[in-house]
Amino acid sequence: MNRLRSAPLTCALIGVNLAFFLSEEIFRHLFDSSLFPALALSREGIVGGAWWQLFSHAFLHGNLLHLMVNMAALWFTGPALEEILGSVRYLMLYFGGIVAGGMLQTFSSPASIDLVGASGAVCALLVGFATLFPRLEITALIFFLIPVRMKAATLGWLVVLGSIVFWLFGIEKKVGHMAHLGGAIAGFLICTYFKRRGVLSDLLIASPPIR
Repeated sequence: MNRLRSAPLTCALIGVNLAFFLSEEIFRHLFDSSLFPALALSREGIVGGAWWQLFSHAFLHGNLLHLMVNMAALWFTGPALEEILGSVRYLMLYFGGIVAGGMLQTFSSPASIDLVGASGAVCALLVGFATLFPRLEITALIFFLIPVRMKAATLGWLVVLGSIVFWLFGIEKKVGHMAHLGGAIAGFLICTYFKRRGVLSDLLIASPPIR
């Protein structure tokens, strides 16, 4: 309950993602329709002036597993970053990852595809956290089952290098690896800017409020 009280934006973001997922399921099963044509990110949409797709695509997910993976990662890093950065900077990081990931995936693909998912935002949070606290020891769940102790910087590099390797070798072609990479780059740049601007106090840098 303490975590819920200290992270209202993270809880709200998870709630909005759940609401969009349920709405899509209702539209699909009851009305034989979908939110994807209007809200998923595509090259044609951006060129045609549907600028809202840069943001709206991050609240749609292809299936329940896709949603659960992204929301678990959001809950892993979101509350700590929200408390440390404050509401405005936290949202800058989150939506910066959304836009950067969406743009890189959309315009690096040889063909136009419909992109959905909060992966760009999640990768921005993960790499942003690693940028702020590179030497912090964390426990990451590999495949959500195997606990592995590592430094936060190691997790950040795994996100970046994993995205590049999977994209280069065509592994899981239906996954937006460039969206992951774009979000990761945004997370690094934004949090590097925060650090250089002295946004974080020395106390928080040394001892982040992880619960």
